[in-house]
Amino acid sequence: MPEQQEPHYMTVGELADKVGVTVRTIQYYDQENLLKPSAKGSRNQRLYTEKDEETLYKILCFKFMGLSITEIRESLYGFDETPAVKLLLDKKIADVEKEMSALMKRFATLKNLSEAVKNDTEVHWQHYAHMIERFQDEGKYIWQLSCSFEENAYREQEHREAEQAQWVDKYERKLAIEQFHKLIAESIQLIHQQEPPESEKSQNIAKRYLQMQSQFGLDISKNKHHDILITDTANNGMHDSFSALRQDVTAFMQQIVEIYRQNRKESTT
Repeated sequence: MPEQQEPHYMTVGELADKVGVTVRTIQYYDQENLLKPSAKGSRNQRLYTEKDEETLYKILCFKFMGLSITEIRESLYGFDETPAVKLLLDKKIADVEKEMSALMKRFATLKNLSEAVKNDTEVHWQHYAHMIERFQDEGKYIWQLSCSFEENAYREQEHREAEQAQWVDKYERKLAIEQFHKLIAESIQLIHQQEPPESEKSQNIAKRYLQMQSQFGLDISKNKHHDILITDTANNGMHDSFSALRQDVTAFMQQIVEIYRQNRKESTT
């Protein structure tokens, strides 16, 4: 019977240096009953094995995913199979997407509010509060960040609503905006994934875009629909990255639509 090999032990300092954390971090995880040493030396120093090192990496990954100390403690002895880890990651991705959407809305609202305050000669907190309520309720998305801010647009919005015959129903308009933003978000995702324009996913986007273009008159290559794409205003002076992103999405949409129309033409001949 082969002799069992003695495990290689590391001190807390050696483990900290190897993983790239501080000694205090390991001590904290010890206090929280997340990472206990496998042995103690002759001078009562804490000793850790490679298995403990793997546990530490697991804790750090959970921490990065946003799990609390309590959640890490509850999950520490699970998630040893890839399907379970994949489910956890997918859940955290969905959580982060919601947080990003909320942050984008908050950022755009603050930019709009800043522009309003700049143009005011007096402070009007009630008006600012109403602006915040309205901006947050409309659920604006990334296109809001690439449009120009129009002075007094908030006050003019109610007047525009009455004049826009194609948007008689406010709910219908809001629903159309949300659908269009979703379409743009999906397009951005496909661009990042380098999805071929002729793929089924890309062609599905093209089909839905043409339907919205026909039904609502939306066209991302033109700026005349700012009042449709964003119900109030957006910002000026945004980063160049938003302009570049808009150009990428416009080019992608034009490409997939051209392929879609060509395929339709061939199928009818």
